[in-house]
Amino acid sequence: MQYLQPFLYFVRKPKTGYRNTLLGCLCPLIPIVGEMVLLGYRAEVSDELERDPDLKDHPDFDLDRLMPYLNRGVWPYLSKVISLLILLTVGAVVALAAGLGFYQVVPEPILAFAVGYLIYFAVFVLASTIVWPMEYHAQAMRKFAPLDDFKFAIRFAKVCWMSTFVTVLMHTMLTSIALMIGLLLCYIGMYPAIMIVQMAEQHMMSQLYRLYLDEGGRPIVRPVIEERRRRYDEELDEDDEPPERARRVD
Repeated sequence: MQYLQPFLYFVRKPKTGYRNTLLGCLCPLIPIVGEMVLLGYRAEVSDELERDPDLKDHPDFDLDRLMPYLNRGVWPYLSKVISLLILLTVGAVVALAAGLGFYQVVPEPILAFAVGYLIYFAVFVLASTIVWPMEYHAQAMRKFAPLDDFKFAIRFAKVCWMSTFVTVLMHTMLTSIALMIGLLLCYIGMYPAIMIVQMAEQHMMSQLYRLYLDEGGRPIVRPVIEERRRRYDEELDEDDEPPERARRVD
């Protein structure tokens, strides 16, 4: 697993890296819809990363494709929000109970708060090991099927749970550093930092999916999208042979 590369590949893309980052900064400014657009773009980035052995090649952020991004991003957004809402609510209850229980034994409010916070942080990391694969599955399948997303996440966890846990933990720690740097840059730096963090998550999930396949996990069957095939065929020269496309089986 690479942990620093995911935070660098997007900005370092020749000629268009900084442009993509700046355009992506517009998404967090629009509540909900902006997040959906970004998730849709991330899904297209994931498609390209999966085909690139070096995990670097990805499409530019195209303002003319905002509606396709939105249409594709709505499903992973719903899957992510629902799963996080359930898991983090359970985590909050567990953390609150633990903090109150600790306070009954050691009546120190600061220590009790620290215990509750640490437990909630642990639950957040554990929840992310389930949410990431669910979001990835929803991006690939382009539909709202939370039960199927959850089943895939369970299969994913059985194959490479520990690697996912370590990756989520590393992403959380590096995200804190990136956001802190953004705050130090007169707060304006927060917006590109958020974009870089989001793209880093997508890159790490692509790495984990490749690891999952290498460990014998069942691949995802991606729906055939005629629009994408037509655009791809138009870009090919008449004498070119289209590359073989591996089909995934869910």
